[in-house]
Amino acid sequence: MELKWLEDLLSVAEIGSFSRAAEVRHVTQSALSRRIQSLELWIGAELLDRSQHPISLTAEGQNFIAVARDIIAQSHDAKRRAMASSRIADTGVRIACLHTLALYFLPDLFTELRRRVGPFEAAIVAETRTIEEYLTALANGGSDFFISYDHPSVTFDIDPVDFPSKVIGTDRMLPFHAGIPAADVIRDAGGKPIPFLEFSKTSYMSHVVGSVLDAGPAKLNLMPIFRASLAESLFTAARAGLGIAWLPESIVNGGFGARATPQSDGPWSTTMKIRVYRAARNNIRTVEAIWAALDEPEIV
Repeated sequence: MELKWLEDLLSVAEIGSFSRAAEVRHVTQSALSRRIQSLELWIGAELLDRSQHPISLTAEGQNFIAVARDIIAQSHDAKRRAMASSRIADTGVRIACLHTLALYFLPDLFTELRRRVGPFEAAIVAETRTIEEYLTALANGGSDFFISYDHPSVTFDIDPVDFPSKVIGTDRMLPFHAGIPAADVIRDAGGKPIPFLEFSKTSYMSHVVGSVLDAGPAKLNLMPIFRASLAESLFTAARAGLGIAWLPESIVNGGFGARATPQSDGPWSTTMKIRVYRAARNNIRTVEAIWAALDEPEIV
């Protein structure tokens, strides 16, 4: 049994709809349905009456829901306590972020923030989570900040009152090809298949790349030959000459401070903001100091 199954059940029970609950949980409706079914198999009883609209709890579900709420609350409380005791120091903060930002953005940000607010310690957590899991960690103290890319192709349903945010930087998504400028590869293809190194379909970056390709001046004949969830893996494959990949410019340049050979942008690129989130009720002194410092211009 997984904790997220219980959270799925609560969401469906409160909303009364699989489709809307799936949106809130940031999963597909089929995935949410499978997880609920897995929970029911584990319990040994049907918990939801799917014959009604809105969907309601069965008698067994009504008996179980209070236990589910208690398990979730105790689990989050235990996690919050463990996280608090695992802080590097009293002045330490925990920052959750995407893997790419942990490699190329966070080190410079951390250095600049220490210059502005004074010494503090940071634990960086670069794990693949759903947006709900990131927000839950902010709400229960599992993390103090969440840093992510922000692009119109991927929308997050985040309450700006409970989770205020600030734009603290930008990055570009652009095509990269080893040896030959990507723009030349695209222009000279003449309709022929272009070996394509793509992000996993469910990844954040896949949606961004898809929006770039959809908005491009022509439909490209891309032939997927390699797929990965990490941008660094695609960059390594592209650098080895396997094909073309759309990547954050920070990876191509090896960091935000470096500016290597310019890559083509034009109609085949897009700008992504870098946004930081926090929980409004997190009043830890170091968190407040960092939040104020992020208002200063040119953070990195």
